[in-house]
Amino acid sequence: MTGTYSGQFVMEGFLNLRWSRFARVLLTRSIAITPTLFVAIFQDVEHLTGMNDFLNVLMSLQLPFALIPVLTFTSLPSVMHDFANGLFWRVAGGLLILLICCINMYFVVTYVLALHSLALYITAALLSLLYLAFVAYLTWLCLVALGASFLACGSTGRLGFAARPELFLLGHVDSEPSVPR
Repeated sequence: MTGTYSGQFVMEGFLNLRWSRFARVLLTRSIAITPTLFVAIFQDVEHLTGMNDFLNVLMSLQLPFALIPVLTFTSLPSVMHDFANGLFWRVAGGLLILLICCINMYFVVTYVLALHSLALYITAALLSLLYLAFVAYLTWLCLVALGASFLACGSTGRLGFAARPELFLLGHVDSEPSVPR
């Protein structure tokens, strides 16, 4: 359900689609429920338990891609104005995200080890390296946007990090605040 609701808001906001509420709800809920119905109809209960474990592993892998940007954007004064996170909440949030991601990685490793297949071990190891590299890149990008200028490489000036680093993350957003103070 969380994915369905967020999908509605993403479609409405980022894609700039102005559909009626009924059409938007019908489309997003249909997309979300159709695969679930097919799996429930064509699988028996024992396979559904394994499928549930697999889906939990997949969701735990997707968690950093939600938590890291949320912490970043809620910490940017140009986005949140007076409601931006202070230093304590940035550090506490970062440590909490790190703890959650470490626990989730432990569960992923435990799940993969329970499969008892060398081919799956090798595949999981290669995909894990790519995954961890991308999470590290996302973390680096968010830290630079939060003002960790010592992490910025010399080439980031062309990317727009020099004057207003948060504008690189936000795309083409007006640099002037939309709400007067």
